[in-house]
Amino acid sequence: MLNYCFLYLNALTGIESKDNTLPSEGRGHRFKSYRVRQATFPAEMQQHRVGIFQRKSAAVLITLLLSLTATAKPAEPTTIASTSLCGDSYLLALAPDHISALSWQSRSPLSLANDAQKQLPQLWDDPEVLLSAKADYILFGAGEGAKANALPAAPLNLIWGENFSTLFSNAKMIEDALALKTETTQNWSRRIEALTHKSEQRGNHPKILYLSRSGGSAGRGTLVDAAITAAGGVNIAETSGWFTPDPEHIIAYDPDLIITSYFKNGYESVQSSAVRNKAVQRFIAGRPNVEIDGNLWPCAGPGLIEAAELISDAIDKLP
Repeated sequence: MLNYCFLYLNALTGIESKDNTLPSEGRGHRFKSYRVRQATFPAEMQQHRVGIFQRKSAAVLITLLLSLTATAKPAEPTTIASTSLCGDSYLLALAPDHISALSWQSRSPLSLANDAQKQLPQLWDDPEVLLSAKADYILFGAGEGAKANALPAAPLNLIWGENFSTLFSNAKMIEDALALKTETTQNWSRRIEALTHKSEQRGNHPKILYLSRSGGSAGRGTLVDAAITAAGGVNIAETSGWFTPDPEHIIAYDPDLIITSYFKNGYESVQSSAVRNKAVQRFIAGRPNVEIDGNLWPCAGPGLIEAAELISDAIDKLP
């Protein structure tokens, strides 16, 4: 519609009156009085009248164009949904205005969603459930989305990893899909650089032990290890990966700082030995410790940076 209006406006403003005769002038022998009146209008007067018509028509058309522009609806944003708690953390940090649904865990204590976001529809990796998802993209957790090709929404699969490189790789995938233009990832880089600088200024590297509610710990190569290293500490657990030491093994460690997680908002189970075993409780209470909220690191997501910052602050408070 707008294109047609612009074409008409161009044609209207480009009118040139090259022939000053009126359509009936060739029949002057039948309408002599008309020919006398026509003679009283010189070419300049005729051009002036055409110019007035052009200007008035152009003004009306411009008003119409402005009205159409003002009432035009903006394009709907690209939407995306998540099936995992890890995916939720990425979308909440990168694209909160694009979310159409969050995972089945989005209303649990481990979710970072606010009250309004917790009212969004919930999804999980089930073909029938996913068919009802109203989204342009669906963000699957690692190992999910086996039947994603049958869905109307385009699939995105998170890369599983336990370091900051994984964080930036997944973020770039989401930003590219949604054509996001933000400074979020640049801000993440600056925060990590600030941690490195702070560690270098501090000089010392305290020994740190991680314990989850279940009594599990995290060794080298885990996301917890990545956060400890970024904060300027040294993981006291030399075992690689995730493991669950016996209580006797736990209390044999001699850390400068203990990190606990999922103690306040974890799932209650019979394996919650770190909060049930009296010897482990005394061991934790007898040393400097800091609780890192479990919702910050369900995976190597955006919250991993905040977790590292909290560990760094705890190191600064060591005696």
